[in-house]
Amino acid sequence: MDLDRMSLHERELERQRRHDSVTDRDQVLIAALLRERFGLAPSPQIRVLDFGCGAGKMVRYLASLGYDAFGCDVSPAWNEQAGSLADRFALIPEAPYRLPYDDNSFDLLFSTSVLEHVRNLRECLQEMHRILRPGGVSMHYFPAKWYLPAEPHTRIPLANYFRPPCPSWWISLWLLLRVARSPQLRPYFRNLRERYHDFSMNGVAYLPNRTHRRLSREIFGNYGSLLDFYIDRSDGGFARLARRLSLRRPAAWFSSNFRMNFIYQTKQS
Repeated sequence: MDLDRMSLHERELERQRRHDSVTDRDQVLIAALLRERFGLAPSPQIRVLDFGCGAGKMVRYLASLGYDAFGCDVSPAWNEQAGSLADRFALIPEAPYRLPYDDNSFDLLFSTSVLEHVRNLRECLQEMHRILRPGGVSMHYFPAKWYLPAEPHTRIPLANYFRPPCPSWWISLWLLLRVARSPQLRPYFRNLRERYHDFSMNGVAYLPNRTHRRLSREIFGNYGSLLDFYIDRSDGGFARLARRLSLRRPAAWFSSNFRMNFIYQTKQS
């Protein structure tokens, strides 16, 4: 479908459809990782946390499989959909920053497309380490700093290459090109420019892999990649192409730097 020929409402619906399909794919992948990579079969004794859970779809899915699943976020996006699982969601206070759980509470915590938004990574990792049980695992799937061909939230090419924030002139340039291709966007130009600039200033961080690696080793004492599992098992287009071409190792390197990274840390016993 040609997004440039769609109305603004149709664009939003198409983006939501694509987001839902990716979320469904992530659910299957995370559940497979729990079972096969970390030996955590569904059980009420296995306590898992979705860090940055959004509307809580992943929490509901894992709870339906039999896990003792919880979710937390900085805003209560789950309110309208939580239902009987409302007590499984919690807000993260920002000042002082602290995950709302006791020490040694979880066997595993994970996040999907969250760490690119985190500006206080050291605090986050320290809190994750605190609430994990000895031997517990923290794993995170997120767009890499040098993600290509465009910043995945705004679709502005190379916006993530700038040290946040992305300059207003760069945002304006690409929005003008969009308006030239889709004149129906002209009335929304100023609003979009302001929204994207605010998002660049306050909504993303895009730390390089070396920072993730350094802080993980400082706090957890280790750092690992799950991209081998992702390439072998994901239904995403990049993973399917890597399998078809039998390029798993170079594909994992490329993905970790220029597409999606997938890392984990283990709390040592």
